[in-house]
Amino acid sequence: MDTITHGIVGALAGKAFFAGRDVPAGSGPGATAVALSSPTSKAAIAACMIGSVFPDIDVFAGPLARNPLAIMEWHRNITHSLVMLPLWSLLLAAISLPLARRLRWETPPFAKLAGIYAVGLLSHIFLDVATNFGTMAWSPLNYSRAALDWIFIVDFTFTAIALAPQFAAWCYRDPERFATRAGIAWIGLSAGVLGVYGFAALEGFGFPAWVAGVASAKLAILFFAPRIRGAGFRWKRANWSRAAIAGLCAYLACAALAHRTALAKTAEFAASQQLQVQGLGALPLPPTLTHWAGVVTTPEGVWRTTFRLPRGKLESTELYAAADTNRYVAEAKTLRDVQVYLWFARFPVWQVRRVQAGTVAEVTDVRFFRQNLQAWNDDPPPGNQGPASRINSPGFTFQIVFDPAGKIISHGFKRPE
Repeated sequence: MDTITHGIVGALAGKAFFAGRDVPAGSGPGATAVALSSPTSKAAIAACMIGSVFPDIDVFAGPLARNPLAIMEWHRNITHSLVMLPLWSLLLAAISLPLARRLRWETPPFAKLAGIYAVGLLSHIFLDVATNFGTMAWSPLNYSRAALDWIFIVDFTFTAIALAPQFAAWCYRDPERFATRAGIAWIGLSAGVLGVYGFAALEGFGFPAWVAGVASAKLAILFFAPRIRGAGFRWKRANWSRAAIAGLCAYLACAALAHRTALAKTAEFAASQQLQVQGLGALPLPPTLTHWAGVVTTPEGVWRTTFRLPRGKLESTELYAAADTNRYVAEAKTLRDVQVYLWFARFPVWQVRRVQAGTVAEVTDVRFFRQNLQAWNDDPPPGNQGPASRINSPGFTFQIVFDPAGKIISHGFKRPE
């Protein structure tokens, strides 16, 4: 999951469970009372948020070590480990205490502070495992990648469920500023919805414009409906946050159920085609929990289907033929970088094609295809393909270039054309 969402969820958990005493605005002496928080709330919320983003510090390891495969070899490794979690939480708590004194923030006791960091770290690890990228949650004891395949790596619905109630709680903490705050929050998040609409269309996962309108209307209800009879001013920030966490849990439960159904649909497809199944998976596709890709590994290659639940009617089907018997593929597999790639990939497919300078072998993971690519096994047409080539190009493609004599002259990730 993206780091920003991790931070939002961490802040949410801090407000829900660790912010301490919280007096809502409506409970004060007068209609213009301002909500009050515990003296340790700022440090507790910050600790949970920092703990929830800390594991992604490993993204800096690759550039520092100049390792182009760090995203596969090191990302979601030791900093995402349940085994190492106690050490990280104690270390972060120890660093935080002198920093808090410098900032003149009152902090919870050391043991509680370490526990808050542990909750933030745990939320990060669990949410990463819920995606299809894979997380080495048991490193350094075991470096296998766990992946539940419940949600897409970037899930804007999940982010909105975690973020919007926090804005609502902020709006209702000061009655005199409510109108200004609520207007800013609603307009800002509605603009974000429009941004997601444009981004999804650009990336090939567009959705109808009315969905954006419905989302904006729901945000308006969230921000303004509790204003009726002043109910929102009597709710604690912790209540808003706990309601949001309940919403996230319900969303994940729906995602798990949808994944189970998608797996069954994929198995039905494999049986209907009488495929010799070597591996099978159901992968979430944006923008909703109803959109899925079924992937089946067979001796002939990797099949990829796309469908929408609950009916499961196939939208597209494609076989990416295997090229494992090719001598160029065999030679490429002797490279350490290729071995690392294949260790990471769950549904790898190969393509071998001749170019003017010799021969090119490419391997990519069907898991990261934006959509079915009918031309993957064909030679690409000459010339610039415009925006469509970027939308259709597979991600995480590793390329090995051979000279006319069959000697490897270069290898590395394929750059977008």
